[in-house]
Amino acid sequence: MSGDGGIILAAEALIAGATDPAPREGVGVLVGADGRIAAVAPLDELSQIAPAAERLHLQDCVLMPGLVNAHQHGRGLTQLQLGFPDMILEAWQTTKRRRGWLDPAAMVPLAAMQMLASGITATIHANTTWGAAGRQPDDLARTIAAYDSAGLRALVGIGAQDRASLVFPAEAQPGFVAGLPPELAALVGDPDPPIFATTAEEVAALFDSLSEKLPGHGRITLAFAPAGPQWVSDALFAGIAKAARARGGVPIHMHALESVAQAAAARQLYPEGTLARLQALGVLGPATSLAHAAQLTPGDISVAARTGTRLVRNPASNLRLGCGIAPLAAYWAAGVGVAIGTDCQAMDDEEDLWKELRLAARLATEPSWQAAGPPDAATLLAMATTEGAAAMGLAGRIGRLAPGLAADVIAVDLRRVRGLYADPSVPLLDLLLARADARDVRLTMVDGRVLYREGRFPHLDAEAIAAAAAEAAARAREPWTPAREEAVAGLVQAVRQHYAGRAP
Repeated sequence: MSGDGGIILAAEALIAGATDPAPREGVGVLVGADGRIAAVAPLDELSQIAPAAERLHLQDCVLMPGLVNAHQHGRGLTQLQLGFPDMILEAWQTTKRRRGWLDPAAMVPLAAMQMLASGITATIHANTTWGAAGRQPDDLARTIAAYDSAGLRALVGIGAQDRASLVFPAEAQPGFVAGLPPELAALVGDPDPPIFATTAEEVAALFDSLSEKLPGHGRITLAFAPAGPQWVSDALFAGIAKAARARGGVPIHMHALESVAQAAAARQLYPEGTLARLQALGVLGPATSLAHAAQLTPGDISVAARTGTRLVRNPASNLRLGCGIAPLAAYWAAGVGVAIGTDCQAMDDEEDLWKELRLAARLATEPSWQAAGPPDAATLLAMATTEGAAAMGLAGRIGRLAPGLAADVIAVDLRRVRGLYADPSVPLLDLLLARADARDVRLTMVDGRVLYREGRFPHLDAEAIAAAAAEAAARAREPWTPAREEAVAGLVQAVRQHYAGRAP
């Protein structure tokens, strides 16, 4: 903020949000000294309300609510850059044994910078394995500190898992390990290392401990983040649900039914339906969001709609890791709320939520005259704003430009979006969602503070952050040898054979 007079943001036009998508010219945003939106009104009226306010004019831009990345892992460098090329999900996860611990204090700042530069003002940081057992408490502290320094609004997930870390279903894992050659069994070691919390008591205690140390500004909040149905026992799920309720309805965010292998395991583990079991355990509801959800059955979709559970679409990640295409049109037809996230695995190998939103829209268009047709622009904007806000537990606090809401605002340059010509019959929001990307973001503001403008981060040393991330990635590689690379390749083949007999 700049003084007690606040800031008046002015641009060519303003789009208030998904429920008010019509662009308004000559209208600006008055940001109060408290970091909230004091008024959205004609510019001359704002000048009368706050004559001492600083004026920030974004020429050729449209003002919009900041975007919400509702599922990512804070890695900064992409999976390919870190040495993990695309392959079917469970094999790809096995390749992570090729590398060591990645320092979140180096990775998360780079991810936060990339998100701010693309117009993302809030994010869900999912349960993240940084590569070493027993480190979660310290890794989470580092993650929280990184988001705090970056200024990004973040819901940080506390991971929980108590089974099937190597292969699933859990009942098959002992036989799988017993059948491995000695060199691969030695590579595996403990097949269920305590990467995440393994009991409800442990995850609740960690939640309470971290909550006491959170910054007082409220931008950083915590979620319970069980790894996913095939990795979490009924007892652990029930304990997490109880702990979340006891703490006033803490958000629960998890991966669920992401791949064909997970869907095959779920049919064995949950014959009544995966989401039906989760509902019976008390896990589902408006405070719960399920990432990926590419393999939901019609029964699962009905349970999600009935319970108000939100789904988070990750279109490029699902394509790149052989998980399929989530039936987004079916989710919407059933009345399910859907947000969107990059999963740090975007289509162009960059952290650009605009392109992910476009990909989701294209994949949702069904080849049928009886289908609903492509989603409209307001529905897409809701995915990237209000639905993500709701998944974070922040409904009514972010996601729109309206008085009383947090001043999480972005300015998007219209010059490249319009190009040489744009027919005036095309609504501005349609044009933006069809053509805009991270290159067009000129300003990103969170809580009334400008965190990104014209390629610069006023509060961050971008070069130092980039160098630290590269150094951390190189350190993660140092302990490994060609022999270990060969052993991991052998383990990947064993994992492939395991799932090939269980899933299509």
